[in-house]
Formats: sequence, structure tokens, C-alpha cells
Amino acid sequence: RVLRLCSTMWRGCRAAARGVPCGVTLRPSRPSLRLKEKGLRFAAGSSGTQQTLTELWASGASLTEVVQESLARTAKADRHEWLLRLPEQRVLEQAAAVERRAAAMGEEERASKLPLMGMTFSVKDNIAVAGLPMTNGCDYRSGGAPVPSTTAAAVTRLMEAGAVLVGKNNMDCAATGLVGIRSVYGAVQNALDRDYISGGSSSGSGVCVSLGQVSFSLGTDTAGSGRVPAMLNNIVGLKASRGLISTHGLAPACRSLDCISIFATSVPEARTVLQVASGDGRDDAWDRAPGALTMGPRLPGLGAAKFTFGVPSKEFLDFSSFGAVAQHRAAAFAAAWAASVKALEAIGGTCVEVDYAPFQHTARLLYEGPWVAERYSGLQDLFKTNPDAIWPTVREIVEPGKSHSAQQAFEAYYRLQELKVAADRAMAEAGAQVLVTPTAGMTYTIKELQADPIALNSNMGRYTNHMNLLDLCGIAVPTVFTSIGLPFGVTVSAAAGSDAFVCDIGSRLHKASGLTVGAMSSTIDAVEEAVAKRFPKSTFLQGVPTFKIVVSGAHMEGLPLSWQLTERGGCFVRRARTAPMYKLLAFEGMKPPRPGMAGLGFEESKEHGRSIEVEIWELPAAAFASFCNLVAQPLGIGWVHMEDGSKVQGFRLVDHGADSAGGVGAAGEAEGANRKLPTEISEHGGWRNYLAKT
Repeated sequence: RVLRLCSTMWRGCRAAARGVPCGVTLRPSRPSLRLKEKGLRFAAGSSGTQQTLTELWASGASLTEVVQESLARTAKADRHEWLLRLPEQRVLEQAAAVERRAAAMGEEERASKLPLMGMTFSVKDNIAVAGLPMTNGCDYRSGGAPVPSTTAAAVTRLMEAGAVLVGKNNMDCAATGLVGIRSVYGAVQNALDRDYISGGSSSGSGVCVSLGQVSFSLGTDTAGSGRVPAMLNNIVGLKASRGLISTHGLAPACRSLDCISIFATSVPEARTVLQVASGDGRDDAWDRAPGALTMGPRLPGLGAAKFTFGVPSKEFLDFSSFGAVAQHRAAAFAAAWAASVKALEAIGGTCVEVDYAPFQHTARLLYEGPWVAERYSGLQDLFKTNPDAIWPTVREIVEPGKSHSAQQAFEAYYRLQELKVAADRAMAEAGAQVLVTPTAGMTYTIKELQADPIALNSNMGRYTNHMNLLDLCGIAVPTVFTSIGLPFGVTVSAAAGSDAFVCDIGSRLHKASGLTVGAMSSTIDAVEEAVAKRFPKSTFLQGVPTFKIVVSGAHMEGLPLSWQLTERGGCFVRRARTAPMYKLLAFEGMKPPRPGMAGLGFEESKEHGRSIEVEIWELPAAAFASFCNLVAQPLGIGWVHMEDGSKVQGFRLVDHGADSAGGVGAAGEAEGANRKLPTEISEHGGWRNYLAKT
């Protein structure tokens, strides 16, 4: 409240000094209220005091109220972020339809079938919505834009899950650019500072999320377009594994590499959207079912987060190499990178240096190799019929693609395969689980970019262009504001299938930053609290084969062996209790100590059976065999009867004659009377209670 009051007083003083009535809202070109002590920064003007739509929904507002607020904010849009906004009545009708569906459901069914209820969203204008013109950022001001008859599969899934579509966003022409100024519909201005670029090509999609106009948006990411706008507008950008979100209904840039990406104010929101948007691999020839990928590890929900992250070798982190016009910003960006690395270490990461040469060589292939021919393929009809509809710089970049030969294409594919092997080797030799880079090493003003449109745009992709060629997934998260008041962030990336792992790291890093989100005054802590309150917890993507397992001791969340679950991609589901038909024994001699849960016969359980507190975890089915190999004698995996009448596979005591160290057989018998037997601890009701009391 104090901050908002100060902001209001500050604007009033500025207004009075200029002779403007204090009731008029000023929009200064350079937002400047910043709290250096906590790293917080608010955009000045009306957007700087807004809460997120997620917080509004969590406060108890109805869906219609959330939608009305979203519409009110989009009506004030003035940064060229929108190309098409749906009529207000049509948007409200969507909301009413969702509310009617929700009213006919119970709470559990509603959470399952309408997980995105309470969210509004927009899409980049290269993603199809039936009946709406799709410009792909090209010049159709005189008409003639294609009007698709079907809606993109990902958009359909989101709307079926309760999200309300508001409109379509401006973008760099033909999704070719990382700057946001290559559009005849206006250069999209940065959400925090109008003088600066917004990033592209998903420029409008990033800005409208940063300004709180929608809950999330869809962009695309072929070369970094789903990550660069995230950093420049202080939001999260998730580029999932290639093909997880169907590219059905997407106007192709490089069809073999294209991804639909997600912009949100927090990682949990982006994960929730991914959970819904991911398909079954059947909508488009380039789609991949989640079950076809090997799922990566997870971070534990409780306790220390231990992971190893690689960073580019120092020669690839020269922040003074981004052009003469940016020299005065180089030191600030270098310091922001150093602070980001320290923040990763503070949340439990171990930093190692990785040979970045294979990644950089791969990045150059995207625009210096025959993949430009793939871009030309996507635009060839427009080149033939209406070349003037294509932004001049984009024409200059893409048109030479028609001269590449088939021989050059094959040679480039051979080179790419060599670089993939080299990149994998560099990560393995460093022992890195993820690669962390600056999302962008620099930013520029719109005027600077207009003066040197190709070279400076190329600089923006230095740390992004390699990702889809190497089949990586990644998430861009804010980490700090530079000393000159510009946002900075990093991208956490890993092999395809590691989406949950990079999100786990990104979420902890973003939360630790304590930053405000986007151009709003809400903090990341407040947003994540709101997400937890009103949106279901995301677990595994649809279609991933999984199994549930009951753990009752050292594998419980935050205890010494839980890493054996998280290392295999396991995630905690819930606490539970068994049926009252077990006794619990403590094997104190095992390392680490752990309990054994022994089943009792029907008659014995009537008198001596106890209900034991346990946890239910979920793991990818592919991890079952390797996990079973870790189960130590005298334990095994068997059916566990639960208090609610269900049965779940879990840890059981199978060698009832074991000593307290788990020894059985000849070795145990030889010790004879000296054998120490396990202690029954059933009266404690569970392993955690036993540890707490002893």
C-alpha cells in the first residue's frame, strides 16, 4: 500500500510540474520506480499497480469478473501488441459457456476437466483460429489474409479446458526475427520501457502477458522467439520439447524445427498450460507423444535441490561483443549474469564450465545453412504472388534460401549430427545435467535496431538458435534487474523429455529472485501462492505411462533416499494411510536406517494391526526396473492395502527373519544369539513420527 501511495504521489508531482490535472494518468516513456534493496522494480503508470489475473481469480472473483478485467486491460493496449481482439460479447459468451459447464460438475470433476478455468489467453497471429484472419505478420492491410476453417489443436485443447480466448497478437513478419519491430502493424514496444525492443518474433504475445492483459499467451519458438521476449518483458517463456505441443494449425517458419511456446508470469502457470496443451502425437506429422520421450529427473519438493548446471566457457560470455551501440550496457549485463549464476548456486546448483563451441556452431547453421531454404519453402507462394507483403529485411534474409541445393542440405545434416554428438560429449564430460545461458546477452532500443536490423537481430539469437536443432527443451526465467534498470534472465535447457526438470529448476530460481512479475507490482511469491490456491498441481504430461508406488520410510519426501525417486522423474502425489493391517519395524542397522512394513494375517490384524502413514509417489513406467534394482534386502515391492479400500504397489517387508541391519540367511544365523532384531515401532503410526520422537 505504501509503494502504491508513493507511486501515486510521484505521478501527481510530475503532473503538477507539467501543468497537467492530477486526475490524468501519465505514461512516461521510461518507467523508473525501482527498489534496489530487494531487486524489485515496478513499471510506472497504471500498469505498475495491477495485480495479475491469476491473483484476481484466487481472491474469489468469478470467471466473468476475471474476463471483464482482462477485456478492460486490453482495451487500453497502446504498444502495438494486438492485431485482432475478439468482440467483447463473444469473449463473454465463452466465459458464460465455461461457467455453465462448471456448474454441472462436482469440485473434483471440475478440477480435472476445467483445469484452466479462470484464465484468459491470446495467441500469436501465425496460429490458426477458425474464422479469424491469420496474417503471419505479413502485410494484409488491404485484405486477403488467409482465414483458416479449423482451429489449431493446441488452442482447441486450451479452450476445452476452460481458458477463454481474447484475441491474436502482433509479431515479426513470418516469425523471422527476435526483435519485435519487423511488422507493418507497428513496432511492438517493450512492456517496461517503450524505448526498447520487446523481443520477437512473438513480440505481442510476450508484452500482453507482461502487462497483465491476459493470464498467458501462446507464441512460437524456432530460434528463440518464445524465450527472448520473456527476458525482455520480465516474464517466463517455456519452449517444451519439440512436438509436445502440436504444431497443427501453425503457419510454418521451419516446419521441422517449429514449436508452439507458452508465456506466463510464473513457471507453475506455464507448466499447468503445458499439461493441457500437450497432445497425443496424432494431430500433425511433426508431433511427438509424451510417452515417446524418456522423461528426465525431477527436483525434490522438499529439502535441498542438488543439481549440476553447465555454463558456457568464458570466451563465449563476452558481453562487450554485442555491438558498439551497446557498449555502455555491457558491464551491467555481465554483472547480471554473474548474479544469476550465484543465484543458481544458492538454490543448490553446482556450476561447471562446458565447452560451448558445438552449441555456437550449431546456432550458426540455422541462418547460415540450408535451413533458410526451409523458411523459403514456407513462404514460397507469397514470394510468387505478393512479395511486397513480406517485410523487406525478412525478404533479404529468406529469399536466398531458394538457391540452396539438396547436396548442401545433406551436408548440413551430416554436420549437425556431428555437432549433436560433440554437444552431448561436452555436457557429459563436464558432468552437467542442464545447460544455463543468458536468454539474451544484450538488448537494444528500437532506434538502434532500426539502424542496424540484421546484425543486432543476429546478436539476440546467440544463446537461443541452437536449441531446436539439438532437440533440447528449455525455460527462460527472470533472475534480476540490471544496474541500469533493464530486466535480465537465463534459460535452463536440457535434452528433450526433461521439461519437468528444467521447470523445477526455473521455478526455484524465479521464486528465489523475489522479483515483481512482468510490468506489474505483484511479486512472484504472491503469484505462486495464487496458483497453488486455485489451479491443480501439474504432474505428468498426458500420455506418459506411469505407475504409483507407496513409500513408508527413507524414500519419503525430504528424507535421505527420496533422490532415488526424483532422479527417475518421480514426483510426490500425496500423503495417505494404509488399512489397519500392518506392523512397522525399524531397521536401525541399515544405512540409512529405514522401516519395514509387515502385513498381518486377517485374525492377527484384528488385534495388532495398525494404520501406517505413508506417501504415494508417481514414476514413469520406464523407470520401474531400475528403481526395483535399488530396493534393499529385506524389503521388496508388493501390494499395499490402503485406508480407502484401494491397493497400490509399495514397499513391503519380505524377509521376516532379517536382523536390524537387514541381514538374512547364513550370515545372520552364524551370529546366533548376538543378532540384533529390528524394533517394532507400530505405536508411532509412521516413520516420520518415529524419527521426530526419537
